Amino acid sequence: MAKRWRDEEAWGSPRQSRRHRKWPMITGAVVLYALGVVTGSILALGNGSAGNTGNAVQYPSSTLPGSANGSAGTGSGAVASGSGSTLSALPPEFDSTLITRIYKSAVPSVVTITAVTNSKANGPGEDIGTGFFINGKGDIATNNHVVSGHKTVEVTLGTKNYTGVVLGTDPLDDLAVVHITASPAASPLPLGTAKDLQPGDLVVAIGNPFQLTASVSAGIVSGINRSMPMPTGGVMGGLIQTDAALNPGNSGGPLLNAQGQVVGIDTAIESPVEGSVGVGFAIPIDRLVRLLPDLLKGTPITHPWLGISGLDINPAVAQAYHLPVSQGVLVMALVPGGPAANAGLQGDTSHTATPAGDGDIITAVDGHAVADVASLTAAITNDPVGTVVHLSVIHHGQTKTVNVTLGAWPKNLSQESNGSTP
Repeated sequence: MAKRWRDEEAWGSPRQSRRHRKWPMITGAVVLYALGVVTGSILALGNGSAGNTGNAVQYPSSTLPGSANGSAGTGSGAVASGSGSTLSALPPEFDSTLITRIYKSAVPSVVTITAVTNSKANGPGEDIGTGFFINGKGDIATNNHVVSGHKTVEVTLGTKNYTGVVLGTDPLDDLAVVHITASPAASPLPLGTAKDLQPGDLVVAIGNPFQLTASVSAGIVSGINRSMPMPTGGVMGGLIQTDAALNPGNSGGPLLNAQGQVVGIDTAIESPVEGSVGVGFAIPIDRLVRLLPDLLKGTPITHPWLGISGLDINPAVAQAYHLPVSQGVLVMALVPGGPAANAGLQGDTSHTATPAGDGDIITAVDGHAVADVASLTAAITNDPVGTVVHLSVIHHGQTKTVNVTLGAWPKNLSQESNGSTP
């Protein structure tokens, strides 16, 4: 079965270097984790290092509208959306130099992020990933699993090293913002949107896979609105699937469209082997833009929470447990004192790894049908904590409405073994 990973997992033997480097491990186990919990595991994409990225390459004005060097944005913490160099759209006939031009335009703004750890068993080690400038104030976007709980990290741009201060993190969305005080001569990357992406669109990834600095890979959008269970127990949805090669070290790097705009942040792969097989995932850049004001201020990011462990219902599950519907979410367990428990929802009574199938079944939220845990999570993810949602529930064969006041996602919530937790 395929496995999904993120970089904090060990992968094979460390390369020879002055210090031990942690690598994500690929085993036969089935677990989903960001670059990688449903039927697979996810590998986070950390572990690489960025070498010389060189200086920005100048292009004719016909290929790069606006300033060739880009603009830094205005105001404190301004985002580079609409600023920086943006490549022209694809010509009627394919331009064989397009990927090269995207790369040369973007790579000066891509950095290596190194988080140093100290293990009693292995001694000092380094978790290495990627980041990129999002404004002219020294702010850098990356993955939460790249900074790995550190307050400061090392940021490498070209041949220069800077001390990066972690301003804010969002573990559930696997996002982080790092700040360096010294303002380097690097333009922020222009931020686009993932809302317009379609399967088949060209995308380009830049990062530091396996310490191969400033590497580029290209491919297409393989799918949109993919969902991924996370180690936190939640389900992250709306992800971009791509066949552009992603490997450990790519975590936190930009996924760019044909216009050279960032549309995603590379975060995970799914693979049965020790490397990319063309199934990678990126967080849509729109999510970072929405959360950026809080991330820049270090304000804790809150996420709504029902407090259940749920099992996806499909025709096979429905037949096995004699359920009255072929889609929805079977409530396996309830967190004591959680929102759903307080509202009176009932979980499965088996209390074993094999469900009895007699838990409540959630079929809709506020009148909108839900097919599985991912769609249930998506239905509440943008609701503020404290919102009252109306769940359509089948309880022992009877349909009823249960009103649940959404709570805030608890810290350090582990995932239940019987399902994903919204």
